Amino acid sequence: MYTSLRPLSTAREMGLAGPSLIMPVIEGTLIEETLHPVRWAVIAALGIPCALAVAFLAAKLVGHNDAGRIFLRFLRLTLGIEILVLVILALTGFLYEWRAESRDAILYHPPGRLMDVGGYRMHLSCAGIGGGPTVILEYGHQATYFDWALVQPEIAKFARVCFYDRAGYGWSDPSPRPRVPSVMAEELHTLLDAAGAKPPYILVGHSYGSFNATMFAHKFPDEVSGLVLVDGMNTFSLFPAPLRERISMRAMQFMIPFGLPRWRGWCGGGNVPEAMRGEKRAISCRAELYDTFYREREAYPESVFEMRTITSLGSVPLIVIPRDPTIGRLSTADTGWQRVQEQKMQLSTNAELVIATGSGHDVPLARPDVIVAAVRKLALTPRAPAGNRGTP
Repeated sequence: MYTSLRPLSTAREMGLAGPSLIMPVIEGTLIEETLHPVRWAVIAALGIPCALAVAFLAAKLVGHNDAGRIFLRFLRLTLGIEILVLVILALTGFLYEWRAESRDAILYHPPGRLMDVGGYRMHLSCAGIGGGPTVILEYGHQATYFDWALVQPEIAKFARVCFYDRAGYGWSDPSPRPRVPSVMAEELHTLLDAAGAKPPYILVGHSYGSFNATMFAHKFPDEVSGLVLVDGMNTFSLFPAPLRERISMRAMQFMIPFGLPRWRGWCGGGNVPEAMRGEKRAISCRAELYDTFYREREAYPESVFEMRTITSLGSVPLIVIPRDPTIGRLSTADTGWQRVQEQKMQLSTNAELVIATGSGHDVPLARPDVIVAAVRKLALTPRAPAGNRGTP
């Protein structure tokens, strides 16, 4: 079945619409656009000693020993001053970050509950009325629960709806376990049990989160009454992490304790209202978060291999919501776009395609109404027993 819905201006009115920061390449662009003062300071700090070293070697080669000694003296003096300045800046940045994190700990607290899932805690926040399926919202790679700011309140009007932070994200503790869908689905299941949540569940997965939502439906079919995949990832590529992206994440992880990313606004930014930026900065400017980003991104190929083993979820009600193919260089005639949607639709014999007209990848912010309508439809659909759905 094919459906197309018209866009609303809700996200733009709240200041949430626009490019997402969940993709590493976009975050890298943000860093580059704000890097100029630091970049020039680094260039000067490296360039001056290098120039003096070259001058010293040149003087030695041509036999000007007196000039060589002068250049060497200046080189040593320059290096000494730079090391001293670097130490002072590092200590200053460390104190700045420590004070900022202490302030964050006083001002901001998890909106939900932290539950033990086996030696580490994960965060779950629920709202809305019970009596029907519980809706579980799963955001994408390098995203936050703020992506659901326009979705959760609307779903809460007619159903119980929860968002959670994957291990290492948001308010959740890092996990020692591999960052692949099979593990993360088990962690979510443990979290829901610990929190006393009752199935059946409707899982809503955006971007990379669609992998985890699909895996959960595969591993726990008796507990899933519906699935919504919002511009989810496909398994046609292994998505290997480029070297530049890996270096960027490790660099952020190293710099955060010294306050530079917070000072320059490289973490905790994005399209959220001013009132939410402090909380987003509190959960985003953390070194362990970027370690989680790195581990999750590095495991993409393994994650894809896991997802390729899932060829069918039986007849579980499934709604696939892709981005508008007319946004950017895609079109409905694009064979790649069609293949991706066909692959997702093949997961269930009871699948429906709903294009988020007017939206790019950030459907939860640009077209929350499409997601809310899909969840409402699934919540009102009578649930068939898993055994009658032909679930593997």
